[in-house]
Amino acid sequence: MTHTSDTAAREFAVRLRAAHAGTAMHGWDFSVLDGRLAADDPPWDFEAQCARVLAEASAAVDLGTGGGERLIRLLREVGESGGAGRDGPRKVSATEAWPPNLPRARTALEPWGVTVYDYDADRGDRLPFPDASVDLVMCRHESFDIAEIARVLRRGGLFLNQQVDGRDAQELRDWFGGEPQAPHVRLANAETEAEAAGLRVTHADEWAGTMEFSDAEALVTYMALVPWDVPGFEVDPHLSTLAQLDAERPIRVTQRRFRCCARRP
Repeated sequence: MTHTSDTAAREFAVRLRAAHAGTAMHGWDFSVLDGRLAADDPPWDFEAQCARVLAEASAAVDLGTGGGERLIRLLREVGESGGAGRDGPRKVSATEAWPPNLPRARTALEPWGVTVYDYDADRGDRLPFPDASVDLVMCRHESFDIAEIARVLRRGGLFLNQQVDGRDAQELRDWFGGEPQAPHVRLANAETEAEAAGLRVTHADEWAGTMEFSDAEALVTYMALVPWDVPGFEVDPHLSTLAQLDAERPIRVTQRRFRCCARRP
């Protein structure tokens, strides 16, 4: 019986090591977890909100576009690659900070007439757009400089912003150690900063829901896709914890989101 148990433990460790080592994010694609990850959605529909405003925008920017996947879905929804916004021909641009994603995004978005800029708010970059030149900035789970957003928005322009709360998936750090990387990312702070930049908040909502993994292998795959959740995570030091979690599967963590959307008066 002990031999069987030892063999199962070794095989479990091998599977988890392979899943973690063999996984990396490409674009912003979680399809490797299809059927193994289920997640609740916030009560608001951020994508629908973006599509409605994009349909009328003449100049729009998608911050942190990843591989362009989400922006392409939005462009398809509004029904055209170029087209016209409310005030003239639509010009859509995007930014991306992660070097591996830049060529991927540029290749994917080129047929849609979208220019992708290398931009990272955390580096202190200046947005590559003139003052008051954009009527929509979309930001889904990307860092940003609110002063730069306010600078590039035209009067009446909208900043549509949904973020991962800094307390997201706290269970992962409780199990495996580490501290949240962005504890300041909270709705109250976002509202205060937007108002201080001269914007008027139009929507402010926060939400907590459940993310459920089918087993420990799915969990370590996810942590390989989003390594910033538990920086420096390795499988071997945590095999005992992972085995315990696997024995009680499914494995649930708490996801937290908020949106803080604002208009330039």
